[in-house]
Amino acid sequence: MKNTGNSLRHELAKRVGSFCHDKSLLECDAVIAACSGGPDSVALLLILSDILKELPNPVKLYAIHINHNLRPGDCDRDAELTAVFCASLNVPLRIVGFDVEKYAEENRLSEETAGRMLRYEAFDTYAQDLYDSEHYNSIRIAVAHHKNDVAETMMMNLFRGAGLEGLVAPRARTGNVIRPLLCCSKSELVEMLRQEDISYAIDMTNLESDSTRNVWRNILLPEVEKRTGVSPSSSLNRTYSLIEEDLDYLAEEAKKAYDSCLVMIGKEEPRIKALDCSKASDLAPAMNSRVIRKLWQDTFGNLTDFESANLRSCADLISRKEVSGEVILPMPFSRKAYRIGNLFSFCREDSVGEAARAIASDMGLIAEEVPVSFTVPVPSKEGEDGAIAVIIPNTDLYIYIYLFENKGDLEYNNSSWFCPIELAADGNLTLVNLAGDPAGRVFRKAGASGSKKLTRLFTDLKVPESARESIVFAASKDSDKILWIPGVGHAEGFTSKLSRQRYGQSSVSDHGKLLKITLERRKDGN
Repeated sequence: MKNTGNSLRHELAKRVGSFCHDKSLLECDAVIAACSGGPDSVALLLILSDILKELPNPVKLYAIHINHNLRPGDCDRDAELTAVFCASLNVPLRIVGFDVEKYAEENRLSEETAGRMLRYEAFDTYAQDLYDSEHYNSIRIAVAHHKNDVAETMMMNLFRGAGLEGLVAPRARTGNVIRPLLCCSKSELVEMLRQEDISYAIDMTNLESDSTRNVWRNILLPEVEKRTGVSPSSSLNRTYSLIEEDLDYLAEEAKKAYDSCLVMIGKEEPRIKALDCSKASDLAPAMNSRVIRKLWQDTFGNLTDFESANLRSCADLISRKEVSGEVILPMPFSRKAYRIGNLFSFCREDSVGEAARAIASDMGLIAEEVPVSFTVPVPSKEGEDGAIAVIIPNTDLYIYIYLFENKGDLEYNNSSWFCPIELAADGNLTLVNLAGDPAGRVFRKAGASGSKKLTRLFTDLKVPESARESIVFAASKDSDKILWIPGVGHAEGFTSKLSRQRYGQSSVSDHGKLLKITLERRKDGN
């Protein structure tokens, strides 16, 4: 770092550097520092510029400034001040502007919530642009929370009824977001800037007591210090450190519990993470709640806006012995919690069907979101030269049709159907799903004593409701009869030596030619 002797800047840089090393905050290729132009973020950028120069492995420093356009005139001056300061440090700066007031109104959010969402969206966008242009392997976003923020947040969350996680917030690292200044107080940062004669912006709204945080900052915590003679920030940060140790231990145990309950849904990436309800409901309440929060974090990237009321409703749903069909719960920001059978998960709006289709796929069925209606062609000649291999339009489903004589050994599997050629004659055989075909189809599995409507069959098989209209099957155009359901079975033809023997003894077949029809999903785009 820059040689500044025994100055406060030197002391803080040394302290922050040790803190970052202990917390592994700077193990990355680049850091984007969020700089509003205020004293906290200016101090952050200055200290990081000193620290990163001294690291054995170079870490590139960038800055980003967000103009919320909430304080006309002042916002532009803040951006200009930030630009001048970044230029003095030779730090590349990106300035992004938002109409926070309009966004908050359109999305029915508070301006504070809207600003936070837009800020972090801009941070992630900048990081992605740097990944693309500079090919970095790891980028961290640095924000300027300090000891006073810890004290304020702890008290705010305490009076909201928060658990340990709420009392140990903010953390030194959350995902790709790091907070290097948690070892510094506000007064130290301001004094450092005074000593270095560095200008910074002052947001006058921080001096007003019309928000919860400002009430704690400007009224309640100063009054506690006045009455007790003890610095609330120092005391609360000591409590924070003690609770953090307990929380880290619980987090390790919760990770083990989470892994034991985790179920991966689907056969293709990205797979869906879900919890085994029977295992999760057997956990102690402290572990159960952490496992649910961990699933939310893995699904959406953070725990923002997942509140205690949401947690309770999810825990209640998981604890039920059985559920009928699918149960869907509304979550913040149009997200959903859902339970299908013994599986519980989260998803974004209107994505329950995706999970249901993935579950159906794991059952061996083939589910396609779009309507399917495909007439099965008959090869004009036998053997490999005459085989037909095509992609069903508007899907990634691959169908292979092979014509051969009914003799010799057959290779039986769950994705192929040996179909007598007469069933497909004159374009009478179609592949459909209920999304592209009227309901009322019936299915009688070969060897079964009776038939069932398809909807009843799916209920008996416990196929998720949201996937049922997606399940692909082969049917006759001339009747409501279903001839084959991949993953379930056939009504005509064979999938085993026994069914082949029985079919050969029936009066339906002339023991002539067969079609081997294979239906599967393309892999890796091939």
